[in-house]
Amino acid sequence: MNIKNVTEKSISLRRRFSSRLSLIVLVVGLSLIPTFLIQPEAAMATSVNRLAICNLEIHPGETIGTEVALEVTDPGERMGHWSTHYKQIDGDDAKMDITSWISFEPASDYTLTEGETKTFVVRITAPENAQPGLWGALSESAGESGHSAERRTYVIFKDAATGGSVYSGLLIPVSVQVVGKANPMASMVSWVRANVIVSILILAVIVLLAVLARKKRLAAAS
Repeated sequence: MNIKNVTEKSISLRRRFSSRLSLIVLVVGLSLIPTFLIQPEAAMATSVNRLAICNLEIHPGETIGTEVALEVTDPGERMGHWSTHYKQIDGDDAKMDITSWISFEPASDYTLTEGETKTFVVRITAPENAQPGLWGALSESAGESGHSAERRTYVIFKDAATGGSVYSGLLIPVSVQVVGKANPMASMVSWVRANVIVSILILAVIVLLAVLARKKRLAAAS
């Protein structure tokens, strides 16, 4: 009986030790997963010069642009793209989602190498019928640290080493203050901004025609 009891106790102790060892291995294994998936060094691969694009003033029908610069700090080449995101929360009204107002210049896709900096323009176009008020966020403090709960509309950049699958990036909150009534010149101003070269050529033609007309009048007078 004594030998049997000792054997049973030995088996019980081995089982307990094995269970505890398995638990320790499982916990250690789980703790290592984020290290391999997130790769902290990749989080600093691309730096950005703006952490928020908030409280920009815009008139209905107007287009405004904000420059955002990206710089690759890691060795090698990185490929990425820009996109928009709306964080939908129950109870939000239509003013919270302005992703359809946003576009990017140059194209949203990009390739950068170590030490290279590229400037993008985040363009926001307010519809002609946009009502005055804050759009894209719950409050004017949405761009400040500690106010992430008040953010709704974002632009996002994310990239990865060429051929890689581990992406890093950042969500940048966006909000605008629609002010006043629709500017009757807004459409023309937006067109001129988007077609600078064509606008300069048109202006040059107008000046040339004015000069020729003046010369013609002077010649007729003499």
